[in-house]
Amino acid sequence: MRATSLRRMAVAAAASSLLLMSTAGSFAVSASSGIWAITTSTTLTEDHVGSIQIETDGVTLDCAGHTVSGPDAGDLNGGISVHWAARVTVRNCVVSGFDVNGIYAVGTTGLSLEQNTVGGNRAAGIWLESLTGGAVTGNRLLDSRDNGLVLYSTTDMRVKDNVARDNTSVGILLFDTTATVVDSNTAIGNATGFSTGSSSGNSFASNTASNSSGPGFWFLEGSHGNALRGNISNHNANFGFLLDGADGSQVISNTANHNQADGFMVSGTTTGVFSGNRSDANRDTGFSFVTSSDLRITGNSAKGNGPDGGNGFLFLASSDLRVEDNAAQGSPWACFELYDGTHGTTLVNNKASGCSAGFDIDAGSYGNTLRGNTANGNANGFSLYDATGNVLTSNTANGNNNGFLLGGASGNTLAGNTANTNAGYGFLADGGATANTFSDNSAHHNDRSHTDCLDALDTGSGNTWVHNNFGTSSGI
Repeated sequence: MRATSLRRMAVAAAASSLLLMSTAGSFAVSASSGIWAITTSTTLTEDHVGSIQIETDGVTLDCAGHTVSGPDAGDLNGGISVHWAARVTVRNCVVSGFDVNGIYAVGTTGLSLEQNTVGGNRAAGIWLESLTGGAVTGNRLLDSRDNGLVLYSTTDMRVKDNVARDNTSVGILLFDTTATVVDSNTAIGNATGFSTGSSSGNSFASNTASNSSGPGFWFLEGSHGNALRGNISNHNANFGFLLDGADGSQVISNTANHNQADGFMVSGTTTGVFSGNRSDANRDTGFSFVTSSDLRITGNSAKGNGPDGGNGFLFLASSDLRVEDNAAQGSPWACFELYDGTHGTTLVNNKASGCSAGFDIDAGSYGNTLRGNTANGNANGFSLYDATGNVLTSNTANGNNNGFLLGGASGNTLAGNTANTNAGYGFLADGGATANTFSDNSAHHNDRSHTDCLDALDTGSGNTWVHNNFGTSSGI
């Protein structure tokens, strides 16, 4: 091995007419070109044209701000390539213009990439494959024809304080990667800011994605048990956060504002937590949960979403969700919408205001429980259409048009609810409402615009009204 390394070093020196000067245990190198195999720690004193290869443990390459440039990388996969070596450091390099990846590493342990600027390469900026341990910190990943940074089949990495900007595909991508921390990075103007595929047990914290042509954050099917905490995704041309089949996700204290689709879109996902997130002023819905189940959704806020039509929270064809202590305000559709067969879902202590409906149960949704929720200042506080077997208890609807409206709904139970000072009726069961039960509800000072001032009206059929406390009523 030593003889081979010495031969490579001699050939490289002869071919490149290098001047080598020993400096504190490393070499300072100037006036280099061609494919160059480094076998000892080296500091550049001038730019290098061509690729650099490192296959020796413990080597540090410090470019000292100099450029390693292509386009020709020979048979290597990167402008700087690290193959099957441990504890290698590459720092302060500018890597540009290669037909391959800017920096490529495979099979290494303890790799450190620090303060490099990698831009204008025709493949990825940095491609890391089959790595264990190591850190990618403070790098700039610019204008690559593919992804900015790729971690493929790696584990136990730290990705921190990097900037990925204007890359054709993803700014920072994890694929088949585990136990990796992605922390305090910025992705601007990429197709997608951050993405995972088939990657589990990773942490994304305090990252920012903006001005993506697609989603800010996109977690694909097969990415399970990842944690997203304190990330920001604003002004993207698609979703702020898209989780598709990302089971067991922990999504906590993230922000999605001013995106051109939903702030948070969760599809086909089970067993996860969504807590303390904020989603404001997105073009569509604040939070959408589609064909998802067994999620805990608590303490989130959605304000001013869907200016052209959207919800604060949408639960579509989903089941067994726990939705608690959330707030939605100012959407043209429902603040909280249960739609398209959503069932087995419990909403507790949520607040809705300024929407077409505070809470709407519609399109065949059944067997849901709403308890202790508040809907004030909406067109309708609570509305049920084509909804069966739902239970509403101890909810409050004040200052809406109608407090509780049932149309085309059957077999639902409303008990212990309160509806006061609504412009229309406190409780209205219209002509399509059948076989619903109303008990122990209270309604006063509603329908003040009419002389009869009805607090409750039933124009449906077969509904049961018992032990209610209404000021005035008709058809009951």
